[in-house]
Amino acid sequence: MKKTIALLVMALMVIGMFAGCSSSDTGSAADVSGDTAEVKEAAEEVAEVAVEPVVMKFGHAHPADSPRDQSINYFKKILEEKSEGRISVEIYPAGQLGNEPEMVEAVKMGTLEAVRAGVFDATATELMVYTMPFLFEDLNDFQAICRGPIADQIAEATKEVGITVTATGDGGGFRQWTNNVRPITTVEDMSGLKMRTPPIDSIVQTMEALGANPVSVPYVETYMGLKTGVADGEENPITNIGTMKFYEVQEYMTMANYQVHPDPVYVNTEWLESLPADLQAIVVECSKEMMVYSDSLIADAEKEFMDEMENSMEITYLTDEQRQEFIEASKVVWEDFVAQGLIDESHLDAILAELDK
Repeated sequence: MKKTIALLVMALMVIGMFAGCSSSDTGSAADVSGDTAEVKEAAEEVAEVAVEPVVMKFGHAHPADSPRDQSINYFKKILEEKSEGRISVEIYPAGQLGNEPEMVEAVKMGTLEAVRAGVFDATATELMVYTMPFLFEDLNDFQAICRGPIADQIAEATKEVGITVTATGDGGGFRQWTNNVRPITTVEDMSGLKMRTPPIDSIVQTMEALGANPVSVPYVETYMGLKTGVADGEENPITNIGTMKFYEVQEYMTMANYQVHPDPVYVNTEWLESLPADLQAIVVECSKEMMVYSDSLIADAEKEFMDEMENSMEITYLTDEQRQEFIEASKVVWEDFVAQGLIDESHLDAILAELDK
């Protein structure tokens, strides 16, 4: 901006000199020609600086060409079009800028403009309200909430750490259970199973509430952990089970639809608010369109993986009555998160009220 102002001042000064020379009897044709060239050069440089786009670096940890990566590339396309080139998006997939916690910290500090990640503990634990076990009956319910005003209220908490959530989507679909011991149709069937879980409290506490033994295994080592018996089973959305080929080393899968994770778009608040109002609105609009597209890509990928899994695992679909037993057993998780102040009870109540309509 300072360079632009300086160039404008220079251009005005040269124009003034040119005007003076043109009205003077002593000015030569060569002087006028030189001044004209300098004015033109300065004006061109000012114009070039003035249209230089704002760069938006966007990182994520999923592989290139994954549903997340494809949807972020879609975001790049529509944002650059709608902003008429005033914003340029640079995408860094597959953890090129670090792991998810590191990228979230970079967004907080303003060295990275945007990231899609979980890491709710480092942003706002209020986002974990979406992950309460058996909160949603189907993904349409989840999507209706995360695309509406309740999601905006929940996301307000991230602004305390310098992050604005411009949209929230589906982190991968409903999470299911797989294992090598037995089909799971009752809470008793979960008893004693060594279930690999990520370091997410709502998952760990749910496994404990259902009688399973949570086992900590890094995600990238889970395949071998299941194959060698370090863990009997694991929980993940279909897209993850398919991408990581866990179905190759698991005999049983229960379609429990027990939990769904949000996929927030984290944007540095200071960067966003530095943009003109129209560009801020465009970033938010394109973020929401990106997440709708992302949700559709995940749904398509899930269908493809299910076709393959049906040929390699015994799949159990819980009846409403069977699912109710798991719902009752895991209500303690909701109570504990509210009691600890990890989630805002008013957000939970608002979601339940909306789902009851």
